[in-house]
Amino acid sequence: PEQLDTIVERARQHMAETPTATQSSVARYSGADITVLKRLQKQGRLELPKPMTRQQQRKLSDWSKTLGRLNGRRS
Repeated sequence: PEQLDTIVERARQHMAETPTATQSSVARYSGADITVLKRLQKQGRLELPKPMTRQQQRKLSDWSKTLGRLNGRRS
């Protein structure tokens, strides 16, 4: 029970500090698995961010910079 309170507190803290936080980043920061956080959400103790769509995930990584670095170019 005390551990769950700590997990909920850390998850809320991370979501407040990072408005664009993903479910996986909240899970990593809180130190709990995503299944634990989803169970806490069902109990009404926590509100997780909505899952990201594939388009949103794609926009997070800039492949032009990554591929440019692999090609030997500096950016």
